[in-house]
Amino acid sequence: MSSRRRFLSSTVAVAGSAGLPPGAEAAAPVPYFPLMRRGAYDYEAVMRVVTIQASNKLCFLSDATLNGLPGIPNIFEKMTNGWTAYEFGFLPSPERQSLAVSGVLIAGSIVFALNDAMWKKYRIGSVMKLAGRNGKIVNSNYSVQPTSKLDLGADPSDLRSVYHDYSSTALLRRGAQFLVCHNAVAGVSQRFVAASGLSHAYIIRDWAENLLRGFYVMPGAPAMVETLLQHGWHLYPVID
Repeated sequence: MSSRRRFLSSTVAVAGSAGLPPGAEAAAPVPYFPLMRRGAYDYEAVMRVVTIQASNKLCFLSDATLNGLPGIPNIFEKMTNGWTAYEFGFLPSPERQSLAVSGVLIAGSIVFALNDAMWKKYRIGSVMKLAGRNGKIVNSNYSVQPTSKLDLGADPSDLRSVYHDYSSTALLRRGAQFLVCHNAVAGVSQRFVAASGLSHAYIIRDWAENLLRGFYVMPGAPAMVETLLQHGWHLYPVID
């Protein structure tokens, strides 16, 4: 009986230390989405994207889809094809229309903003079942590798040209900029805590500090989209 009393006493003590009444079960952990304040990210770089001076400005907002076609991130496909159609599809050749383009990465798409060191360290391809164009799972950021010579003077009808190159390198070459949702970084990185043995807070910092050139982390996509709209951008949500 004395051992039972000691057991019950210790149980009550533990429950009390957690702020719970005796007999209550521990609540599920609160989702960890730390606020990224100004000063913790490159605010000036983000605002340079926001305030680009152009007559026509289009922002593509990613969805939860990762690869559309094999080895091609859905958002990069939509950005590439939409941009090329706008520039070259409405005026008689050789005329073209200019368009400023940005991409806001949310949900799983944020992994395409990470460098190869992060893909290898966290085995991102293996964990998220991401395959390159050969259909095999890879732990390197396959979306970076260009498939063209990146020649801006190429014929846009040439399917091997930069205007049909679905890599982030080609999009950046054409002048695109990318904004990466910090809240999405926090949400997606949660999946890698158990496998890596690292704390969630550490992984969030690690990812935010290891983005590709031309990709800028910002606090949150909804606020970012609203800011872009206030500065003359139009929004194309990638939902297909």
